[in-house]
Amino acid sequence: MKVTLSFRSFCFAAAVCAVATLVSRVSSAPSSIFHLAIVICSLYGGSGAGLFSIGLSVLSFDYFFLSSHFRFSPELDTYPRFAAFIATALCINLAIAAKQRAERARRQAIEDRQAARQALQEIEQRLARAVQIATLAEASASIAHEINQPLTAIIANAHMCFESLSNNPTDGNEARSLVQCILDSGYHATDVVQRMRALFKSGPFQKAPLDINQVVNEVCRLMRSEAEKQRVNLEIDLEAGLPAILGDRVQIQQVLVNLCINGMDAMASVAERRRTLTLRTRLQDSNAIRVEVQDSGIGLQHPDRVFETFFTTKQHGMGMGLPISRSIIELHHGHLWPQSSDAPGTTFCFTLPMPASRARAEIDQPPPEESVPLGLATFTTNR
Repeated sequence: MKVTLSFRSFCFAAAVCAVATLVSRVSSAPSSIFHLAIVICSLYGGSGAGLFSIGLSVLSFDYFFLSSHFRFSPELDTYPRFAAFIATALCINLAIAAKQRAERARRQAIEDRQAARQALQEIEQRLARAVQIATLAEASASIAHEINQPLTAIIANAHMCFESLSNNPTDGNEARSLVQCILDSGYHATDVVQRMRALFKSGPFQKAPLDINQVVNEVCRLMRSEAEKQRVNLEIDLEAGLPAILGDRVQIQQVLVNLCINGMDAMASVAERRRTLTLRTRLQDSNAIRVEVQDSGIGLQHPDRVFETFFTTKQHGMGMGLPISRSIIELHHGHLWPQSSDAPGTTFCFTLPMPASRARAEIDQPPPEESVPLGLATFTTNR
């Protein structure tokens, strides 16, 4: 195949030089026509065809257009013109060859960069799945408690319904009431399972109107058992009447779960004061809603490094939770940061813009250099 292409390029160069010779016979500028032929051969036939066209052009120019005509021995006074013709032809070929090499190198660099970004995205997605599973393991006690509560209620109500029917088969009202309680508990258990599946599944970024207070309440219910296990008082302070935001419910829940687990871990060694984890929502201004997760733990040891990838102060931490959480919040056009205060512990705050301000942020945001997804949209872990 390569030999065939080379043969075709040389035939192309010979044909172009033949046409240039014919045109030069009726033209008063043969050197310019031959130089044009060399440019065409170098651009479309490659470096080899360009050099071959130089050789044919030199022979044709010498034989047909230098005195004496139709001879290969130019006279002494034509040597400067002949040398200038050869030098110009070589410079044309070298310049075009250098340009083509630079263009090939640039295309190869772009392809390598795209391949590297794609490989990085695949690695990030695998890591995302791993850290999601790690978070699932940490929240397993809360998940078991959430499911155990409605199952226990179902069993208790079923026993009560059985005893009621055994003692008084004609009392249908009490039986219907107990059966309704069983159904409600069953629906509650189904809702818990669906929330767990949504929280830890992989999926695309899905924007929808969200009530941030409802999202915070769902996370509090999820983390309640873990808080009891670690003797942490879980408190919520929600501002009523907050407007809806546009975002992905699952991702916002992942950020809150991660910050709650971080806060509980930070209070694990606290014994001399009350362990309190507070989730708070406020209207930041007319454009954004502010969410705070405050603990009464030991505080940040390295506040300037908390968002560094793979940096962790935990014995079994991966150092990915906070960087990923910040990426999720930034994907929603918000900001995540730690806030220091005189009180013990740490407060992590993040803002989420309301729909009108978010639309302005998307318009004002400069377009990315290349539309390569980051792969940071669906994962979370501990700090």
